[in-house]
Amino acid sequence: MQTASRKLAPALIHVLVWLGFIVYEQSTFFLTGTPPPSYYFILILYPLNALLFYGISEGILARMADRRPYWQSILAVVGVMAAFALVRTELARILWPLFHVTPPKYTYLQLWLGSFYRSSFFALASVGYWFARRAVLLEQRKRAQEHQLRLAEKNLLEANLAFLRSQINPHFLFNSLNFLYAQVYPHSEPAAEGILLLADTMRYALHENAESKVPLAQEVQHLHNYVALNQLRFNNQLQVDFQIVGSVQFVLILPLVLITFVENCFKHGELADPAQPLRIRLAVAGGQLTFETYNQKRHGPKEPHSGIGLANTRARLALAYPERHTLTITDAPDFYTCHLTLEL
Repeated sequence: MQTASRKLAPALIHVLVWLGFIVYEQSTFFLTGTPPPSYYFILILYPLNALLFYGISEGILARMADRRPYWQSILAVVGVMAAFALVRTELARILWPLFHVTPPKYTYLQLWLGSFYRSSFFALASVGYWFARRAVLLEQRKRAQEHQLRLAEKNLLEANLAFLRSQINPHFLFNSLNFLYAQVYPHSEPAAEGILLLADTMRYALHENAESKVPLAQEVQHLHNYVALNQLRFNNQLQVDFQIVGSVQFVLILPLVLITFVENCFKHGELADPAQPLRIRLAVAGGQLTFETYNQKRHGPKEPHSGIGLANTRARLALAYPERHTLTITDAPDFYTCHLTLEL
């Protein structure tokens, strides 16, 4: 039933537009005091006008507009207009006596030229209608393709995450980490602490749905765990300045987004200089989150990277926060910065 209604709605609009045009055109005779023509104009010639209109838009332009050379389409339109003028002239000559209408004192050529001039109005309207409808259809097709592309990107990200999780048995992983913690704790508390931090980090990464929102406090704790793990790796020699402004409670965010930028800082940054520490700033105010990182670049050996993490993060932000986020990255010769704002 709904499908039938959708099909009838455009046809009804066309009928109403034609009726409105007929009423408008016929009303001009009454407004100007001109005697109105016989009703045969309405009963016969207006359907002929509609036939010309749709014949050009649905017939000629729909089939030939994209073909080259374009002069073939132009000639076809002019030919249809000439045929319309001929048919209209012949119909007028036949109908005038039947409706007892006094024929105008014009030659046949003048009558044909008048009909041809009349056809130019409907031809131009038809061309304009075809271009307008084509523009709307192209825009709808573009939006549908963009929607399909976003869905494909989202499905790809979900598939990548599912593949990653499938490679790791969480129960085996956490049981093994708990066993290692119990074995290591009597001998080295720092190493045991590192195992606990690693377990918390892996648990958060594996158990959170990458497309659902999580409390910002959990995401911040995940960042703290990552920083603490790296401090253990380098015997607490890393210079990290991590500041939070505002409350991170009762705020939701897409998980595993901020960690990408922090990971890049540790991978490529020079973090041993007290004068140039890694700076991490997170602020929440007025329904907006601002996240910034700054690190001095390390010019020596660097960890290999593919850049996939940053690309995936950009794609996830675009899907979860369309038109509601800005990401600015500055890759200078000596330093690297990231500035992210989110409308929560």
